[in-house]
Amino acid sequence: MSPCTEEANKKTIGIIGCGASGLAALKNFAANDSLFKCVAFEQTASIGGTWVYTDDVDRDQYGLPVHSSMYKSLRSNLPKEIMELSGFPHTGVGDACYFPAAYIQKYLNDFTDHFNLRPHIKFHHHVEKVRPINNSQWELNVINLLQQTKETFIFDALVICVGNYSNPAIPDVKGSNIFSGKIMHSHSYRDADSFKGNSVLVIGCGASGLDISFGASKVADKVFLSHHHPRLLNLKIPSNYFHKTDVKEIVEDGVIFQDGSYEKIDTIVYCTGYTYKYPFLSSECGIKVEDNVIKNLFKHMINIEYPTMGFIGVPRNTTGFYLFDLQSRIFKKILEGGVKMPSKEEMLQDTYKEIEDRLASGQRLKDLHALGKTKWAMEYYTSVSKFAGVEHPPPVLLQIYFDGIGRLSEDFLNFRGDKYQIIDREHYKVQYFDQNESIIKKQILYSI
Repeated sequence: MSPCTEEANKKTIGIIGCGASGLAALKNFAANDSLFKCVAFEQTASIGGTWVYTDDVDRDQYGLPVHSSMYKSLRSNLPKEIMELSGFPHTGVGDACYFPAAYIQKYLNDFTDHFNLRPHIKFHHHVEKVRPINNSQWELNVINLLQQTKETFIFDALVICVGNYSNPAIPDVKGSNIFSGKIMHSHSYRDADSFKGNSVLVIGCGASGLDISFGASKVADKVFLSHHHPRLLNLKIPSNYFHKTDVKEIVEDGVIFQDGSYEKIDTIVYCTGYTYKYPFLSSECGIKVEDNVIKNLFKHMINIEYPTMGFIGVPRNTTGFYLFDLQSRIFKKILEGGVKMPSKEEMLQDTYKEIEDRLASGQRLKDLHALGKTKWAMEYYTSVSKFAGVEHPPPVLLQIYFDGIGRLSEDFLNFRGDKYQIIDREHYKVQYFDQNESIIKKQILYSI
């Protein structure tokens, strides 16, 4: 068979999004020995997704929602050992483990060029609508933003890689409509300058909530962190920083908390996470999001109605970059015919059983796609590895994730100075450091 015939016989794959998950998918599907011909769509001028900083908030130059939630001071809250894409180790960084966002963006750009992925990417292309055709193919209506023209593409399979940190989850709090100050979500936060002289309330104690509240404390008069995480009460905090209970009600000039206390507030920052949203998927695709659960998704990645559509990176609070690569390899193997797919009924039954088991364990439905430090984290990797017949991820990666997240909530001011070293699939070393860069725990050998 001639090279031209071989190329013509390749299945076509569309990839939506060129952040870390999209790049992981593109690298796997566009490999030299691949059976697939790939086109990736990126609506901005840059690869990197949420790792790309922009001064824009809310809407970009084309009137589209700003994708990135990046702020100027952001540094990774996971060590590099679990932020590495397959075949491209971090180099030239010594034993440091946590890096500014600009480093991660450069790493992703270097990854893209190392594997010559850029020729497959259509920048400034916004996917407006996706619908199934011919039972298993996909029609994409795409806007070329530079030329302001519309194009139509047909693909044999589709990979959704739009990330999880673009659609703010904003709670409906009584009194929000009468508040005289400013209310914003961390998605629109860029730096703390606007908080100067303010009394700031940050709601939510995830990594962004802690980052933003500690950053605000350097310029604001007072900073209040509203949360219900008892472990954080032991954090070392500045003198103008205060822990508060959950918000009961917002009033015109301040906030009343669940314990009955009141504080005068100038600015409220919701650090309350994000929701899944796929506005470009037509209703015929069979995908719906309800209570932050993506309906009809097998193993958190395969469209049960149309298994030629895969989602990369839906599970959150887990090993990030490694997950993207693993799911991409599994979806590629499925499309190659190397995995025997269950029937629609079997996939639905498997999905319903997982939901029932999680709810029975006390987990909230809206956290179905959250793994975190739970038994579901290891069970998910075991389940997908067994299903696809691929090697189980190194257990050490999950253990480092658990350790790093634990350190974040124990010593937020210093955890990014910690140093990890992977020894083998099941062991690693770690050094914890204090504010004087002195080791507070010697190297410890962990065994899973």
